[in-house]
Amino acid sequence: MDVTSMFERSVSRTPDRDAVVDVATGERHTYEELAAEVESVAAGLVDRGIGPGDRVAVSMANRPEHAATFLATQRVGAVAVPFNFRLPADDVDYHLRDSSPSAFVFDDLSREAVERAQSGGGLDCGTRVHVGDDTPSFAEPYGEFRGGSLAGDAPEVGPDDPSVILYTSGTTGDPKGIPISREATVARTLSNSLGQGYYLRETMLGVMPLYHTVGLHGILCSMMAASGTYLCMPEFDPGVAVRTIDAEGVTALHEAPTIFRHMLNADAVEGASLDTVATVAYSGAPMDRTLFEAVDGAFDPERFTNVYGNTETYDPLEFVDLRTVDEPTVVGNSHTFHRTRIVDLDAADPAETVAPGVEGELVVHTDSPASFSGYLNEPEETRKAIVDGWYFTGDAAYEREDGNVVVTGRADDLVISGGENVHPAEVEDVLTAHADVTEVGVVGSPSEEWGEIVKAYVDGDATAEVLDEWCREHDGLADFKRPREYEFVEKIPRNPSGKIMRYRLRQDDG
Repeated sequence: MDVTSMFERSVSRTPDRDAVVDVATGERHTYEELAAEVESVAAGLVDRGIGPGDRVAVSMANRPEHAATFLATQRVGAVAVPFNFRLPADDVDYHLRDSSPSAFVFDDLSREAVERAQSGGGLDCGTRVHVGDDTPSFAEPYGEFRGGSLAGDAPEVGPDDPSVILYTSGTTGDPKGIPISREATVARTLSNSLGQGYYLRETMLGVMPLYHTVGLHGILCSMMAASGTYLCMPEFDPGVAVRTIDAEGVTALHEAPTIFRHMLNADAVEGASLDTVATVAYSGAPMDRTLFEAVDGAFDPERFTNVYGNTETYDPLEFVDLRTVDEPTVVGNSHTFHRTRIVDLDAADPAETVAPGVEGELVVHTDSPASFSGYLNEPEETRKAIVDGWYFTGDAAYEREDGNVVVTGRADDLVISGGENVHPAEVEDVLTAHADVTEVGVVGSPSEEWGEIVKAYVDGDATAEVLDEWCREHDGLADFKRPREYEFVEKIPRNPSGKIMRYRLRQDDG
């Protein structure tokens, strides 16, 4: 079984049901129509010599063409490589060089960065496809790329063959590619559906981006496997989201806390009918009790869960209904497909487990069918991350007396802002390039809206306004990585080996 066979079963079961709806344009595709589109895109891939094992990079927002392109790669045995459509040109170039795709599909939201990468000598891939109007000269229009129909059955591919490569920020600051096998894609789809209790014919709002494992596996694939309807939002608008939940009868939501906060603050929430939502889940950042109670009151779902996960192993802890526990940050113990442990923070040894109530690092065994087996082109990073089969998540956690787990934060220095990973060194490199900056130390600062925001401690003569403009104008720094707070200090604390002591900065932050 793979994503293609699950999708085809949904097409046979509910050919006239809406499969994908573009919230921005109102464009609707039934399962039968989407299947024809997938076949057409798949034919376009095959016509250009793309087949099993070949990689297809995708830089698009959540839209029907993105869903069709992903499903088409699965149909021909190719490997989808979706990445953040908001990345600057340098990062676009990095992702393409690292993944070596045979084709690259992008839309207007990423066009400017793609054009800059092209002018700088990037885009080293044979086929370039643009979704939108006024296609640049170095690409072909999506409409012309699409072919007719495929001849014959789907090619033979094995369960261990890659389905998709997702990128995540690592401890070196460089994004790392994570190949996810075809078996793991199915396991992630089923794990999410089982954990959330999804039924056939659910309707979900697609705000989580398709370059994230939750957006791709937890929402799109879960819907396509079970005759669900995927309501894709290319750009999030809280009022539109609330009106869509009302008009479309959305039955399940999985969002970051900040998305829920914006929706509940929208004027449209007054008088909106939200009672069709039976399942609510959140992930990506902690949710405080005030927001939890507001979301619970607004939607009154049958089930409300905190989903812990990562790109490497997906959702290793079970989903606990938060109304049955005393804190909205609680997650369960090992999930259906996983084995987990909490080990000593300093031991780097999966055998050094800690007692309940003691904070340690959460580790997950990679024998799970949903797990990755290593990083793309990074054998040394793989060796450091996986010890005796156990993946070290970098997350600090402890087990409660009731057996449930609380994840308390990052055991390393990665900043997670609005569900996006930001490595401090990336931001520090940009800021220290300014002539009036001597030294910089970057940490995550608690934020009610984003979970964390990027905060920069600066030793230098520049002002916050000057540095903010400097970051905005820097092509190599995505906007979500830009510091939202600055504090000017006389000296950045370092240890004897010269490393920044970020814990001291975090202590100063309160």
